[in-house]
Amino acid sequence: MLKVKPFTVGFAALLATGLLLGGCVSVKAPESISIGNHPHRVDSSRVPPTQSHDEARQRLGEAYERNRYLEAKVEKLEREKDELKRERDEYKRRYKEATD
Repeated sequence: MLKVKPFTVGFAALLATGLLLGGCVSVKAPESISIGNHPHRVDSSRVPPTQSHDEARQRLGEAYERNRYLEAKVEKLEREKDELKRERDEYKRRYKEATD
């Protein structure tokens, strides 16, 4: 059986981590990413390449900010839609009363 000193394993792990974080290893994004139980897939070909972990964090922060903006916009549009439906229903009710 092969015996390996704990120091050797730790050094190998540290070296691998250093290579990954140092940018010596390039990892390509997958073609598509499945999220939760959604049947559709996310197109990862639009994911911008980044040069560093800090740049990736910055881009992720920008994406979350955009997501929050879009969620707020959807919420506002839903409220407006509900208000327009109420107005429509009121006009229908008035019309029906006027024609009866």
